[in-house]
Amino acid sequence: MKRYLLILITTLLIVGLCYGQNTQKELKPELIGTWQFVALTDAQNNKVDTIFHNIPGVAKAGWEIPKGPLLRYYEDGTYTKEFTPENIDTGKWYYDKENSAIIHLLYYDKPYNEFAQYLIDEGHARKDENGDYYEKITNSVYEITDQTLVLLERGDRRRIFVKKL
Repeated sequence: MKRYLLILITTLLIVGLCYGQNTQKELKPELIGTWQFVALTDAQNNKVDTIFHNIPGVAKAGWEIPKGPLLRYYEDGTYTKEFTPENIDTGKWYYDKENSAIIHLLYYDKPYNEFAQYLIDEGHARKDENGDYYEKITNSVYEITDQTLVLLERGDRRRIFVKKL
């Protein structure tokens, strides 16, 4: 009797753990498609034209003029973020329902550039089962509809996208 009870409890625990993981990591159908950047705003909905970036010891400080990226989410769980035709991030994605966030697993191209190597050396990158390094990037979703995607950024900024047909 104790053995059957132990088997039942173990089975329920495994099923519960698997169910919990599957409900948190999913592909959200509304996200699949191409998303065009429209504007960057602050918490008061004022347009933000420039952002200053400074990463000590890695890259030079500089100004960003928000222009994108162009986002593409595919049904197979892959994505691209196109900043320019020459600068395109690729990787895997899923939607974290519990935290209302899109999780991007940004894979680094080999040979690793200076910035990727820095992240690897500092322990910010993870190694997958194939030995490839990736960075886990989380974008909090402020709002999502069939045609609009608003992502939260540092400083309570909002990056606004519309679905491209």
